[in-house]
Amino acid sequence: MPAILRTHATKRMAPWTSSLNSRPQFLTKAWPRYALLFLLTTICIFIFWTFAVDRSYVSRFPQFPLSGVSDHVCNNVPPTSAATTRPEEIPNIVHYVWLLKDPAVFQLSFKIFISVYSAHVFFKPDRIYIHTDAAPDVVDRAVSSGDDVWTRRTLAISNVIPNHVEAPWMTKNGVVIKNMEHRADFLRISAVKEFGGVYMDMDAIPLRDISPLRTSGFSNVIGGATVLSIRHAGFVNNGVMMARPHSTLMEVYAEAADLVFDGQWATASVHLLTDLANRLVAVPGEVLVLEGRAFAPTSWEYEDQRRLFLPSLKTPVAKELVDAENSAGLRDWKSKTTCRNAMGWLKEREVEGNMETWEMDFSSTYILHAFDNDVHKIRGWDKVVDVKYVLARQSNYARAVYPAIWHAIREGIIPQEETR
Repeated sequence: MPAILRTHATKRMAPWTSSLNSRPQFLTKAWPRYALLFLLTTICIFIFWTFAVDRSYVSRFPQFPLSGVSDHVCNNVPPTSAATTRPEEIPNIVHYVWLLKDPAVFQLSFKIFISVYSAHVFFKPDRIYIHTDAAPDVVDRAVSSGDDVWTRRTLAISNVIPNHVEAPWMTKNGVVIKNMEHRADFLRISAVKEFGGVYMDMDAIPLRDISPLRTSGFSNVIGGATVLSIRHAGFVNNGVMMARPHSTLMEVYAEAADLVFDGQWATASVHLLTDLANRLVAVPGEVLVLEGRAFAPTSWEYEDQRRLFLPSLKTPVAKELVDAENSAGLRDWKSKTTCRNAMGWLKEREVEGNMETWEMDFSSTYILHAFDNDVHKIRGWDKVVDVKYVLARQSNYARAVYPAIWHAIREGIIPQEETR
């Protein structure tokens, strides 16, 4: 091609070539800005959904119509008298519910032993009922010839009484109760309504005496639920409930639960109890609602279970048994409830070295509801909770339950050879 034509063609093509070459450069330079814009938009939508939508949800707790609850539920409620000088106490009775997946196997784990033994040590109850659908002969076999040592040790604890019950399968309205957990919900309400006392889930661990709550003058004592997500905030925890026999709350709760049960996970349990407690708290002396740390300082969510159970490998394994007689749970507070003693105890926690940086403070906790359904998902340890795990005292759970296990070792219930 002649030079003049080649030069002319090049000049004519130059704008198009420049345009084609500049497009990829433009996209290359601009995509981070579009990506950042997309990220910010996503974050704004998330914040709006979490705080705007969920707050509106939390501000409107489910409220259940009680017009279907007959006034006859009040027939069993004992009359109250303003002239009473000493308020009636909540009975010192403990209730658990244990339903079997296999009707031929009655087995209780080490963690259940911890709960029951802690109740025995700290509450000193008159009776500890384990309400179960296990046939009496199945329980007898577990005691006499069962291979599981923790089942035998749990049932051998003083005042532990297995109580055979029939789990309900259908409500009065004909709604089938399919889930074992829902059947257990109805049994716990019935037990506390009839006998009074304190109900605890099997994963709830007593950490100190509850007599100040039992003798507070309230007919019912319940606690809030600790949560990590605001959408679950404001509800109570039905894994720990205290009541006098035939209290108004429990009588209405039992009747209403049968009416509103719809098969959903929390309708007739947490949601209904929250609604009734919030409405009956206006009745003097009927309901005391404690904040979450009293009965459930951690939530059921994975991150809280990880914080509770995962051992801190940076903390050396405890080599020796440490006397726990002076722990918050075992301490004789009745003889030490002076201002100076209380201040001394508070300052103990602030001394450098008394607490690890990862350690949780359970000083305001009566009962630790130690949710453990996601423990098997926690990485970084062998997922074994046994005597040696507790004695190592490398996790918050281990440090919380250590005083009770120390007591069991001192009393010879747990042999010394199992601690080595």
